[in-house]
Parts: sequence; C-alpha cells; structure tokens
Amino acid sequence: MKRLLVALLLLVSINAAAQDKNNIKFKPYGFVRNYISYDSRQCLNLMGETFNVMPLDEKLNEDGSEDLNAVDELSFVAFTTRLGVDVAGPTIGKASSSAKIEADFCGYGSNNTLFRIRQAFVRLQWERLTLTCGQTWHPMVIQVMPTVAGLATGSPFAPFNRSPQLNMSLNVGRGWNFTAAALYQFPNVSAGPDGTSYDYSRWSKIPEIYLSWKHSGEHFTLGAGVDILSLMPRKSSIALRSVTDENGTRTEQEVHVRANDRVTGVSSEIFADYKSGKFNLKGKVIYGENTSHLTMVSGYGATSYDPVTGSYDYAPIRSLTSWLNATYGSRWIAGIMLGYSKGLGAKEYFISTDDFWMRGAKNTDYLYRISPSISYVAKNLALALELDYTAVGYGDVAINGRTDALRTVDNLRVCMMVKYSF
Repeated sequence: MKRLLVALLLLVSINAAAQDKNNIKFKPYGFVRNYISYDSRQCLNLMGETFNVMPLDEKLNEDGSEDLNAVDELSFVAFTTRLGVDVAGPTIGKASSSAKIEADFCGYGSNNTLFRIRQAFVRLQWERLTLTCGQTWHPMVIQVMPTVAGLATGSPFAPFNRSPQLNMSLNVGRGWNFTAAALYQFPNVSAGPDGTSYDYSRWSKIPEIYLSWKHSGEHFTLGAGVDILSLMPRKSSIALRSVTDENGTRTEQEVHVRANDRVTGVSSEIFADYKSGKFNLKGKVIYGENTSHLTMVSGYGATSYDPVTGSYDYAPIRSLTSWLNATYGSRWIAGIMLGYSKGLGAKEYFISTDDFWMRGAKNTDYLYRISPSISYVAKNLALALELDYTAVGYGDVAINGRTDALRTVDNLRVCMMVKYSF
C-alpha cells in the first residue's frame, strides 16, 4: 500500500510540475480490476491462481479410488490492478520521442502482491521507421492477441511474454510492415536443468531474434513471423577423469569443466485479423520449438552426454498450436475463443525421462480450450463473465517427449471480472 501511494503521488506531481518542461507531456492511466474465479479441479496456475494454464493430471490415492486433484476452489483477487504513464516528448531531429512506464501488483512473493514493472521503454518514431528500446510485449504476442476476460490472455495457446528488447518496425508502404527484434529473457524465462531461469539466456549471450512481415488493409491483416532462440543450459558440467594412484590402481574421478553446449529452437507463426463494424475475427497458428518462455507447453532436453569432455547435445521439444477468437458488439460484447495444441516431441530420444525440462507436464499429448464470454462496457466500467473449458490428454512420459494420451482431464473455470479504467 505504501508503494501504491508513493507511485500515485509521483504521477500526480510529475504531471503537474513537468507538463510543459522541454515540451514533455505526461498522461497517467490505469485501472482497478477484480477477478472472482471458480475452478472445478486443481490446475497449473500462475500469479496467485489468476493465470490459468491447464488442469493437472490425475493424482490417485493409495488404492486408486480417488483423484486427489479433483478438488474445486474459489478465489477473489485484486492485485492485477494497474498503473501507468505515457510520456510524449520533444522531437529529436526528425523523430518524435515517447516513453511508457507501466506496473501492477502481480510480482513474485509469498503473497503475490509485489509492485512490479510490466512495461518500461523508450520509443523514437520517424515517418516510416519506429525504434523501441526497453521492456514491452514480445512481438509474437502483440502482432495479434485474443480478446478475452481472463488474465492468461489465451495462454498456453496464445503466447504470453514481455521482454527487454530492441525492436525495429519499418513501414515499407502500401500496407506492408517489417519487424525485427532482438530480445533478452526477463521476467518470462525458459525452463531448464535448474528450473525456470533467465540464466540460460544470460549465459548464451546471443539474443533471441524475431522477424516478421505483415500486410494491413482496411479490414484485414495477414502476417507471418519467425523466432530463433539459442540457449546455454549449463555454464559448467562434470567430466570423468581416470586417475592412477601410486599402487597402480586406476579410478575415475569427477571434475568440473566449462560447458559451451547450446540448444537452438526455430519457431514460426502465421496470423490474421479481420475487422468489420462490431465484428472481429482473428487467429494464429504456431509451429513452436522450445517455447516455454512464451508460457506455452514446451521445452527441451539432453540427447547425449560425453563423459570425457562433459559436453551434452540437446534437442528442442516441438509443438503445433493454434487459436481462433471472435467477438461482436460495442456495449454488450459476446466472444468466444477456441484453442488447440498438439505435442510433437523431439526429433531425437533424450538420455532419460529425467533429462528433459518443460513448462507444463512432461506427459502432455494435447490440449484444447473452448471459452465463451459476455462483457458489458459502460464508459469507464467493464463487467465480464467468461467460461473456460480446458481439457488435456495425459499419458505416460515418453523418452522423446511425445506422449500418447491415455486419459483426458478437464477443468471448467468460471471467471467474473470487474474493471474500472481511468
């Protein structure tokens, strides 16, 4: 609460005292948002149960007669409340300058109410070229996003990620736009041997690269993009050395050695967005390799190990994911989102089922979601009711990460949202 008051006072004082200094204009914004959600079973959730990913697999009791994860629950949270300020600065050369700072209370902590930065970037914009430097939405997210009430914004079918980046957008004319971005992982990070961590990206030193082309017309946008991610899962490894003592006895000892092995994933996407009057239809298809940092069910694993050098070979886990979202209305808005994801596994076998790492469950074959919603918007006030039916095909863990479903586990989430924007 103290940080909230300080942030509000800063916004007010900056806006009042510095509005005209150096031709800088400040525009505070934000909203108060409350979620009430009910889940019919235990789920993989993030950020205090508000970010719904997928229902957990069965967990049977000792005699197999009861599923311990078949426990429903109710939550009521307000920490997705948001504060931000848009800054319009002076012209620098021939470029207009601007910046954004945005924060909410979904930071990491035992009570999930820590003040955290969502977006913080500087932008320079020329007639055709726009450069953005700082933390903002990953371009695989922002090109086309589903319009839903839930905080997960369609995840794990739609990518969800904000990252520090250097982003260039070039308007080449006649509705064509080219985007190139170099990204660094934080706070949305990849899975790996040490859990989810930004260390794999930090050790890699090679930024994630995203490239896309899209065409936007009066009603229709169509585009395609490719994303390349190269990680270093370990900074050190263990090798075996043969040592002969003074008695001629040979033994093997473990020694620590430098690791330089990488895993590289290449993901691609096709997206479309159609708007006409009150109707909006949009969707995306993604072929993904190691997309756990995008809050998708994916990862990678070790396929071989050389005990002499301590080096590993790795392979990304692949998936094919799609989503479709339709909305209609202005005051009353009806919507539906459909999502499907199929795990394709890796092209090679892993060393063992313990030697691959994922966001989500290792024994996932497929997921699908059906999520209708109804919203009411009256000036600053928005009310929404959303049903989220998500089903997962679970099976036995496969050594190449490609599971065949043996059972389907589902969850029904009922989500009510109240939001007041300012």
